[in-house]
Amino acid sequence: MVRALTTAILAAMVGLGALGLPGPASAGGVTLMLAPDGESADLIQQGLRIYGMVKEQKEKKKKKNHAHVDQKGRDNAAALSQTGNDNYGLIFQRGRDHTATVAQEGENNAFGLFQFGRKTNLDVLQAGRGQVGLVLQGGW
Repeated sequence: MVRALTTAILAAMVGLGALGLPGPASAGGVTLMLAPDGESADLIQQGLRIYGMVKEQKEKKKKKNHAHVDQKGRDNAAALSQTGNDNYGLIFQRGRDHTATVAQEGENNAFGLFQFGRKTNLDVLQAGRGQVGLVLQGGW
């Protein structure tokens, strides 16, 4: 499942790169940030919850907040901080020299960050209740 998700995300990133969309000013790359509402937000939040629950079952831990960092590559750095209840956070890094911080404050928030390639950077703060976000970054 993770391999299929990774493949789909990489395909989307390549497709966006082919469109010539502007990337971050600090590096060559593409960032796609989604801040959905309504039904789209519900779907993303449920997806992140399911991912968190699956990881939780594998790790046999019970938590009020769910956080997961998955890194493969070298020289990657990530921090995930949560206060409140029922927050779900995910940082997924593949490649090298990525940095990410995600902080969530409040209740029932969900955020997923996927970084591929090299040298992408993102710092996110989500505060309040029921906030949802998803970011896909690719750098070269």
